[in-house]
Amino acid sequence: MKAVGFTLCKLSNRLQILLYDEFMKKQYRSEFSTRQNMRKEDYEIFFYSDSYFQSVSVHKHDYYEFYFPVSGNVEMEIRGKRTRLVPCDAVIVPPGTSHRAITENSEKSYSRYVFWISADYLREIAAIVPGISYIRTKAASQKQNIFHFSESEYALIQSKILRLIEEDHSDKYAAADFRHICIMDLLTLISRFIYEHDNPRPAEKGSDQIHLMIDFIETHLDEELSLERLGEQFFVSKYHIAHIFKDRTGMTVHRYIQKKRLERCADDIKSGKSLSQIHRTYGFGDYSSFFRAFRNEYGVSPKEYQSVYLLDPLVRNRADEKKGVD
Repeated sequence: MKAVGFTLCKLSNRLQILLYDEFMKKQYRSEFSTRQNMRKEDYEIFFYSDSYFQSVSVHKHDYYEFYFPVSGNVEMEIRGKRTRLVPCDAVIVPPGTSHRAITENSEKSYSRYVFWISADYLREIAAIVPGISYIRTKAASQKQNIFHFSESEYALIQSKILRLIEEDHSDKYAAADFRHICIMDLLTLISRFIYEHDNPRPAEKGSDQIHLMIDFIETHLDEELSLERLGEQFFVSKYHIAHIFKDRTGMTVHRYIQKKRLERCADDIKSGKSLSQIHRTYGFGDYSSFFRAFRNEYGVSPKEYQSVYLLDPLVRNRADEKKGVD
């Protein structure tokens, strides 16, 4: 099987998974509708991706809404209070709660998963899997509707969502049973993550410091980053940082920074930005060093990677608009 100039079987495992996820999203992308009533009795699930978002007024409904933003600048208004969502956020809106999503139209598409589930169906499956009741209780308390997850947690949640979407479009044997299992799996996982965030285990020595360093790195990827700078920022020796970072993450500081920069580069490629602009933004001294690092990480060159995403009409349109501006 040939795919835009390279053989799929030669791709890295990471890129194969990434391409599969993108294929799934394109395959099952829903046409956005302002409809806010369920047509199915138990649940509905959608993946939306829009260049320009058609606003929906403040509304409420008699079912639960789970909202998982993927990209775009989004605010969620719940009971009159607006909150800007950040990557890896999820929103749970219980029945009877006024809300709406607000987004700024930009060159970056507004993508999200939306999962609706009736109160009766959620109650029914919570009776089978009691752990699911935790998110029902959290949502009903009206004290918290927005939940933040780690990147790895959010990736796992997305994989469960994609599995459900795939089964939702399936006519295979026992598809209805699989959909039931997928929903319980998804909601149990979300309940576990929220419970563990609410009831953290005693932190290991140095874990808080590592989390602060990781947050600092991920918000300064377009700046000069080094052991020396981290040492100055956190008032510890660079040798101490190197030791605890390797111990807690399994990677050197340099490798972690490069990995995160390459992930950001990949995101920018998908948004249609030029390769020359991208490699300069994230500290790669020249294109050849960027080319080698990217190929080592993803198994394909930046241009090959770009060609995959430019097959997506939304990405292609943004790239054409960008060229017009340039």
